[in-house]
Amino acid sequence: MKRAMTLAALAVGAGWGAQAAQAQQIAVGGSIGTTGGTIEAQTQITPTIQLRGSYNYFEYGVDDTYDGIAYDGDLDLTTWGAFVDFRPFSNSFIVSAGAYFGDKGVKLNAMPTTNVEIGNQTFTPAQVGKLNADAALKDTAPFVGIGWDTTFQNSTPGLGFKFIVGAMFTGSPDVSMTSTGGTLSNDANFQTQLRIEEQKLQDDIDDYEVYPVVQAGVTWSF
Repeated sequence: MKRAMTLAALAVGAGWGAQAAQAQQIAVGGSIGTTGGTIEAQTQITPTIQLRGSYNYFEYGVDDTYDGIAYDGDLDLTTWGAFVDFRPFSNSFIVSAGAYFGDKGVKLNAMPTTNVEIGNQTFTPAQVGKLNADAALKDTAPFVGIGWDTTFQNSTPGLGFKFIVGAMFTGSPDVSMTSTGGTLSNDANFQTQLRIEEQKLQDDIDDYEVYPVVQAGVTWSF
């Protein structure tokens, strides 16, 4: 009996291994969306499971006003990504999970031209100088999503299409503020007020912990 069970297990394992080997393919592709321009490579390891790796380039100029101070700067979401895609119905529908890696966040600066309130006090442009605010996101941002990917669904290798929607869980940004070039940039009281202003900015953007991901692109399988 024991021998029969062992042989059965080996047969099942061999059958799964043969299926996986038969299913294995590779593909490259590109897409555009809310994560910027993306290039990626993917491989199918079983008929229902595939692995993807991507590089996403995205930089965008931003202008916004926080607590009465007008800032301009850049949003940088340039990342690397690693994902597992599951085909629950053995067709082009996928459920995807993974993460985006790398430094990402928003760098802002402001050059007040009129008196501004920082913290709980009002200061002149000469006293303030240039304000710099850095809102850094976590280096690792988990991702979950769903989509439609025809890459490995054709009977022969070739052109495929994909569309993915999901969410990148960036966490609450970690805000830091500095002042340069002002007559009070190194003043202890001004630094205290700057820390208060930093916390106000932190409170303003604390709710932005999820970034929507929408991607559309093409692939080529081999």
